[in-house]
Amino acid sequence: MARAKAKAGANGPRTKSVPRKPAKSRRKDDGGAQLMEGAAEMPSPVEDAKLVLPDSCDSSSAASIKDLLVARRGAPLVVDAGQVNRVGVQTLQVLMAAANTWRNDGQSYAVTNPSAALLDTIALVGLSGDQFLLEGFSP
Repeated sequence: MARAKAKAGANGPRTKSVPRKPAKSRRKDDGGAQLMEGAAEMPSPVEDAKLVLPDSCDSSSAASIKDLLVARRGAPLVVDAGQVNRVGVQTLQVLMAAANTWRNDGQSYAVTNPSAALLDTIALVGLSGDQFLLEGFSP
């Protein structure tokens, strides 16, 4: 966009267009990296090795548990289920999908220290501990 500048001349004021300098880019080169919304700093490998499930693993927490699992995909994982007191079918579905995903990826995955509530819910819906890799898995 051009700015108008008034100049006085013999025939009265006239306007002259003065081009603006191009605006400097305020975007820094990020080397092609893209940040995901809500992404946090990358945890250290020691923190990645173990995921402790919350006390309540009901339908309202299934999505956040899925997100935690997805963030750790591609590396060996131990899921500690010792604190679980309430389990929903949606969380069982997420845990079973994680077991299958880690198995298909050829990564080590185990659910350790399963609480009585987790074992009872698994049995109640007619599944087995093997489907959740409760004993562990090494490729």
